[in-house]
Amino acid sequence: MPSHSGPTTRAAQRRARHDGRLTSYGTDSETGSAASRFAESSLRLVLEVLDGRRPVIQLRRLAAPSVFAAIETLARSAPQGRGLGAARLTNFGVELTGPNTAEVYGSYRRGQRVFAVAACVTLHRAGWQLTAFRVL
Repeated sequence: MPSHSGPTTRAAQRRARHDGRLTSYGTDSETGSAASRFAESSLRLVLEVLDGRRPVIQLRRLAAPSVFAAIETLARSAPQGRGLGAARLTNFGVELTGPNTAEVYGSYRRGQRVFAVAACVTLHRAGWQLTAFRVL
């Protein structure tokens, strides 16, 4: 008995093999280097926002809504050590915790004092996003 091979059946076969959702965004080294680039630029941007050197709205696309709200609140209040001078990111590290997530840690200086920062970044279809952020 011949099978029907019309457009509907062919489309269903294509979806069955791959439904269009991405299961991997790249190799670990590609993901790690992309996460590292995003982490460095976003940490620098957050520090500039906390110093008042940039408007907080520039973080809207880079941060999850809850993280954006927390950083907005921090920027309105006086972050710890703000009177010591501008914050400068001195070092940071990125550890992949899954195929699309990474933990970020680092330190920054204000004057002679050193402070710590931690974050989590997640890869979405639109790109990397800060999903957690903490200044210590």
